Amino acid sequence: MNERNITRAYLETLSFADLVSLADEYGVDVPDDLDRRFLIAELLELAQEEVEQDDEMIISSETEGNGSNLPGNYNETQISCVLRNPAWLFVFWNINENDLSALKDLPGALKLRICFLKDTTELVPEEVFEIQASTTTQEQYILISSDKTYVRVELVYSTATGGKVLAFSQIVTIPHGAELVNEMQPGSYDNIPQILKLSGMENSLADQYRKHRHSFS
Repeated sequence: MNERNITRAYLETLSFADLVSLADEYGVDVPDDLDRRFLIAELLELAQEEVEQDDEMIISSETEGNGSNLPGNYNETQISCVLRNPAWLFVFWNINENDLSALKDLPGALKLRICFLKDTTELVPEEVFEIQASTTTQEQYILISSDKTYVRVELVYSTATGGKVLAFSQIVTIPHGAELVNEMQPGSYDNIPQILKLSGMENSLADQYRKHRHSFS
């Protein structure tokens, strides 16, 4: 249909049957008693819409082609984290070209600083520890303490004389289960209420320990 120059002059040369056939190509059902003038007006509108859609597709294609030259991380230094579960934190980060170039000249290492906070408004963490950041990927799983409530992760370049915070994540809330369940240890279920035993709690805890024993302290 795009190869035809659909104009009013062209449509006026067609019979009503040809107009109906053309409308059928556009997926339009035409009543037998439809006025010829209305059908021509409808076809002109559909043809115009098709031209506009084709133009949008061309523009979109050109934009995507230009975007292929952008760096994968859009040249930003940033770090984010999400909870995989209450025991494991998934951290991922990017470093822009300027920071990477500057860090190459420094004798240090890239680290992740895990900061536990008492409250979301606290600026100074109550507990901090650092781990070596992965050098092969820009993502990492971190085992976190189960007795903490809020956590933030900082991307730090650490040297012998100090460190520089390159970026820091949003604050993530660590969920907590019922105290009774948290204190249960594998193989010791004497304090489980009978109603919880009927729910299959013992089997669930045993299965969790077998598959994820590294999460137990």
